[in-house]
Amino acid sequence: MSSMDDKYKILISQFKPNDYEKSPYHALELKYNLEFSFIKLFNVECIDIKDYRNQKIDINKYFGIIFTSKIALDYFFSLLEQSRTTISNEMRYFCLTEQIALYLQKYMRYKKRKFFFGTGTPESVIENLKQFSNEKFILVSSSDGNESFANALRQHNINFDNLFVCKNVPVNISNINIKDYKMLAFFSPHGIESLFHNFPNYEQGDQVIAVCGEYTRKMAEEHNLKISVYSPTKEFPSLVHALDDFFAKQNNKQSKNIKNEEKIETDNDNTKTSNTKKVKPANTKNANTKKSPKKTSKSAKPSITTSSKKISNSKSTTTKTKKSG
Repeated sequence: MSSMDDKYKILISQFKPNDYEKSPYHALELKYNLEFSFIKLFNVECIDIKDYRNQKIDINKYFGIIFTSKIALDYFFSLLEQSRTTISNEMRYFCLTEQIALYLQKYMRYKKRKFFFGTGTPESVIENLKQFSNEKFILVSSSDGNESFANALRQHNINFDNLFVCKNVPVNISNINIKDYKMLAFFSPHGIESLFHNFPNYEQGDQVIAVCGEYTRKMAEEHNLKISVYSPTKEFPSLVHALDDFFAKQNNKQSKNIKNEEKIETDNDNTKTSNTKKVKPANTKNANTKKSPKKTSKSAKPSITTSSKKISNSKSTTTKTKKSG
């Protein structure tokens, strides 16, 4: 992708993977001569137990609980323990993804009739919620709200209340030069919020933006960021797959540009050679022009002959004069 002395630097707004040398990011670094910097842009912290109690929500009065992240799920059960709250066995659980649903096994036995999960979009979860259209639910989220998800629930007339269990705190990264990176990769809308918190006057310019997830994409669009790399899609289920495709295409463009430049140089050389060949006949013509005086000298011979005849006649006249004398 770039020369060994000028690596393509990318900021990944996540923690560095364990056993990094075996991670797909390391493989991409080697494949395209990249340099990843893993910098978490925000921390998720559990709210204080007092703030939790001040919300005055009786969990067991609700039909089901909606989880959109593992972190929020962990803090939810931590606050239940601190408040000494026990959940009814009849509670239903609605999760954004199957991974979150399976993660619930950390706190309870997995029962299919009580667990519902989507494919990562609000609509996929709402389809499950619509089966219980007369019931009321709790949306577990951070203190700044999961507005995109909440708005989707409102649009489909889902009856719910927010339960805030955690808060997102931006990490101070104002000491770094954000423009040192040719690409910024975000996995959460809070990462984008942290970017503008640290750099209020940030302008994208020619910096490439990569995002993972629908909510992250929407947040990027709200801040007028141009997105060049996106996942998940059917073709690219993860951001690593999307990045691999992006840099493969970039390499192809560079190869084509190099070939085009070589072709232009070749065409220019051929044009110069052709022009040189066209000049040669003009030189020949000039040479013929130079030779023309020789032809003129040949045609002048009669005048020379005439003068020699005059000389000859003059000699014969002199001879006759001598004889007569």
